[in-house]
Amino acid sequence: MTLPEGYHAKWTGLRRRAQDVGEEGVFLREAHDALREAFLREGRPLGDDQYGAELEKNFPRIRDGIFDAFAAYIEEVDSVEKRLNINAAVYEAADEASTFPSSPGV
Repeated sequence: MTLPEGYHAKWTGLRRRAQDVGEEGVFLREAHDALREAFLREGRPLGDDQYGAELEKNFPRIRDGIFDAFAAYIEEVDSVEKRLNINAAVYEAADEASTFPSSPGV
């Protein structure tokens, strides 16, 4: 079969990839929560020596940076999933529209 010129996409593949990305988002949220619990559970993980005390000064900034980056990554993954689903819906609608016979005079 020869396909007409233009761009072609399989909407079923887009939906499958959106589902994969959605599952990755679930995994990332679980990992984020587990990491947060570990930070809460460990309290002061840097020790009570001089080096630990020095690192402790920067610990809140480092910890917050880790969680901010983690949250931004999760938001981006969620955005990719949403856009893949939108694209799949658009291509599915176009595919369905192209299977209907055109009306006379159109």
